[in-house]
Amino acid sequence: MKLRLLSLMISTALLPCVAHAQDDAPQATDVPTEGATRKAAELDAVKVTGSLIPRAQIEGPSPITSVTAADMEKQGFTNVFDALRSLPQSNGSVQDSQGTGNYTPGAKTISLFGLDPSYTLTLLNGRPMSSYPLAYNGNTSIVDIANIPMGMVERVDVLTGGQSSVYGSSAIAGVVNIILKDHVEGTHFKYRAGGYSDGGGANQRFEFSTGTSIGDLDLSFGLQYDKQKPIYGFDRSYLDSAADAHTGKVVDPSRTFLRRDITAGASRYIDPGAAACAPLEYLYGGTTQYAARSDGSNGRYCGSLANVGTASLLNKAENVNGSLFARYHLTPQTEWYTDILLSYGRPTYTGGSPFWNQDFYNQTTGTYESWQRIFAPEEVGLKSKDQRVFTRSYNIATGVRGPLGDTGFDYDIYINRSGTSAIRKATDFLKFNGVDDYYLGPQLGEMNGYPVFAPNEDLLYQPITAEQYYAWSGTNRAKSAAWTQSETATLTNTSLFELPAGPVGFAAIVQGQREYFNNRSSAPNSENIFRGNGGATVAQGQRDLYAAGMEFQVPVTSTFNANLSGRYDKYSLQGGGGNGKFTYKVGLEFRPIDTLLLRGSYATAFRSPDMYYLYSSESSGFTTATDYYLCRQAGYTSDNYDACAQSDSSIRSVSSGNRNLKDITAKTFTYGAVWSTLDNALTLSVDYNHIEIDDEVNLLGQGDILELEANCRLGVSENGATAYDVNSPTCQDVLGQVARKPANDPVNPNGINEVQTYPINLSKQTQTGLQANIGYKWRMDTLGNFDVQVGHYRALTHETQYKEGDPTYDQLCCANSNELHDRTSATISWYRGPLGATLYGLRNAPTWNQAGDDRNIGPWTTYNGSVTYRFNDTFGVMLSVNNLTNKRPPVDVTNGGWPFYDTGIYNAYGRSAQIEFSVDL
Repeated sequence: MKLRLLSLMISTALLPCVAHAQDDAPQATDVPTEGATRKAAELDAVKVTGSLIPRAQIEGPSPITSVTAADMEKQGFTNVFDALRSLPQSNGSVQDSQGTGNYTPGAKTISLFGLDPSYTLTLLNGRPMSSYPLAYNGNTSIVDIANIPMGMVERVDVLTGGQSSVYGSSAIAGVVNIILKDHVEGTHFKYRAGGYSDGGGANQRFEFSTGTSIGDLDLSFGLQYDKQKPIYGFDRSYLDSAADAHTGKVVDPSRTFLRRDITAGASRYIDPGAAACAPLEYLYGGTTQYAARSDGSNGRYCGSLANVGTASLLNKAENVNGSLFARYHLTPQTEWYTDILLSYGRPTYTGGSPFWNQDFYNQTTGTYESWQRIFAPEEVGLKSKDQRVFTRSYNIATGVRGPLGDTGFDYDIYINRSGTSAIRKATDFLKFNGVDDYYLGPQLGEMNGYPVFAPNEDLLYQPITAEQYYAWSGTNRAKSAAWTQSETATLTNTSLFELPAGPVGFAAIVQGQREYFNNRSSAPNSENIFRGNGGATVAQGQRDLYAAGMEFQVPVTSTFNANLSGRYDKYSLQGGGGNGKFTYKVGLEFRPIDTLLLRGSYATAFRSPDMYYLYSSESSGFTTATDYYLCRQAGYTSDNYDACAQSDSSIRSVSSGNRNLKDITAKTFTYGAVWSTLDNALTLSVDYNHIEIDDEVNLLGQGDILELEANCRLGVSENGATAYDVNSPTCQDVLGQVARKPANDPVNPNGINEVQTYPINLSKQTQTGLQANIGYKWRMDTLGNFDVQVGHYRALTHETQYKEGDPTYDQLCCANSNELHDRTSATISWYRGPLGATLYGLRNAPTWNQAGDDRNIGPWTTYNGSVTYRFNDTFGVMLSVNNLTNKRPPVDVTNGGWPFYDTGIYNAYGRSAQIEFSVDL
């Protein structure tokens, strides 16, 4: 049977062009000229993401989206992360540089179908990449795509649905395969520069690539350099003050100078007097004032509304990437190859101004007190609390591939090693001979577990100098590393034997792999060096993987094909233990007519436990959190938690790993249809996806634990939408994780003493959704060529149950929701001769407000545009503008916490413009 051009029908919701099946193959999306044949053409077989068997058809039993680098740039995206995050299927909330308090602010990842990013497998040229050494959200492993060089990318394939039977662990939501340019002809230069209309964020990028041949050796090189300046909160007029909230309520200034009596039953601010605050008015740009709480409680203090603006919204960053691809032709059909990608990144971010506080017994006054300082840029400089991450990564593969004699089999044997190291540097206060000694003097003993001091009260209300700050501080340097090394052999045959309907394709794979992981959040012995550092998060270990799999492509009839694959993965853990898992997939393709493909797949998949979960040693540290139970018991809500005495309390957290974790397992199935006209000018596709995940490893964050504990103790969620049974399994577990102080504590009776966390297999979730694409191309002799592409994803259901017997939570509803209910992208491109233009739009559905009582935030629609012009074969220019209308994040009147919007969904970067010059020699 002729292999139809139908196989290349629209596979992208975001971008207009499908990648070439091969350099000299006709494009499925090309519109034929007058007189061109309408008969489908034959295509040669190539390797397609999601299958080990080379095939001519890119469209298979599971939906696949191909995003070319050229189209990413035309749509205004400056990096791979932004382009992939804008896919309709990437509807989950993820952390980026706006979340400076996150565990991985220098790393970038995406969430397919609203699932955890760790459920998406990321490959480079079809090979596994090492995990980022710092744990995402402090507990899961991700692959960082922040340092993937845009200029070296050929395309990115996004294949949704379970793919463990081909690729092994993590391929539950899907696979992202980043394919680099491994063959470059000529020499190419690009220079791009741009910035933001609202200020900050100036950026530039330089790209160089070239290729040459020396006898039987083909070489291709690439180099890219990026530089990005930061955007701070004060760069946006609507985010430079805590008073920018739209709640309609009076906003209290931050307590930049605070002295407080914290004796139980007598808690109040100790009034410094207007005269003490007057000399401090110049701090934070002249905004420091003699302040009081708007509700009249507690008393007065010196504070500022503008201190929030010193946090960064977009990282300062500098990146260098280099690539080398070598191909040596041992014979006309057999080659030795080596692929190398080296990357260096240096993001810098800040969560705001340096902060100090201390609870103690004041021997002079005979009361328990808390002193607090937030140090202004006028005192210590804007960059005093900068944190830097120095990231070095490498991906190296070398092997031999070619035919196995005249047997019809092809082999590929290679070694692949990838690794990432991250050095994190932060400026922290020293434990001894520093800030405590300056403000409080020598410690005079203890009283009921609290240190005793007799401080000079006047020092609290005196500004300090940068010299003092740095004398009290040190560099907290922590290095983390992770690497993966694998040895792989594949054997393929596109015609193992003949059936009446055609040849049977075959592939086999054997693989051995070792993973190493070393995560350290703080310097060794940091608890004895830096104040308030109760210990570091430390996780270190390795495991081995042995895997074997097979795949068959079976033509059942001339119009019906089946793809069958199975793989067994066996893990062996350092220190003993391990687990094994067999997964399989059945994919079906039915073509009743030349222009219609009906497809479906059923697959089992799995996710091996994160190395962090397995090997984390017991660690402890002090963080700030809100005691939701005591605050809610006292009548406070999310609208005014800041006024609660137990808000932003320093709480000790203790956690450890669990070597006995089981694999996370999943069942996924998809079904849908792809249709096009014979000339492929009009293409349509629609697919339904269903994912069931069991035995999820769950480690509730400290804030989640405390919120759940309050719900359990009080019997209901804060908004009253969900009832809780204190005797349910989850409630009993969470009550055991929170240790509270005795009722007679002199400062915080029944307050939190410690929160314990550990990972266990407990939860399950189910997710369903619908993805659809439509594309239309037409050619007008005088006006040029047009291309319209529209993509849409709608989440139908998403439910989670933490434990058998617990209630089922709707992840698309209320405060549980952290994903977009639906998302639509649209692109229209035009070109005529040397001139081209592209307009791209992305509509994000309305999201739930901070209170969780209405889905009324948004929708949020942004537009990007670009114009390209080729002066000749050598010189070209492109002007692109992102967020053409300078759309701000939608207003949430229930969100009073800076920056007043969900940073996992929206950003406040605003309009940006870039100009790029290219030279092709």
